[in-house]
Amino acid sequence: MSNIPLLSIEETLERMSGDRDLLTSLFQLYMDDAPRKLHSLDEYASQGDFYQVERTAHSLKGASATVGAARLCQLAAELEQAAKAGSQAQMALLRSELVLACDQTLESMREFCAGA
Repeated sequence: MSNIPLLSIEETLERMSGDRDLLTSLFQLYMDDAPRKLHSLDEYASQGDFYQVERTAHSLKGASATVGAARLCQLAAELEQAAKAGSQAQMALLRSELVLACDQTLESMREFCAGA
């Protein structure tokens, strides 16, 4: 997974016509939203609600793709598939990877926003 970048800032900026203020705003929204999604994933997983894990992972995947959080996008896609397959063990493994990647991604976003 380490070959997938945490954050594709240059590509994302290019998609936004170089608008750093827009990207900063999107990062700030994402930094508020992603932890809530991770919390929801925990809740749904503890309840054994694979469908809601799948839906929440899908939502996280889309939000991550929008802001260029490539590694989180990939992990969320894998979690979505694991939930769809009903694989509790795979979901648990991916969940811990997701938390680590999210922490690292949010830190990178905070650094970008501080420098913007």
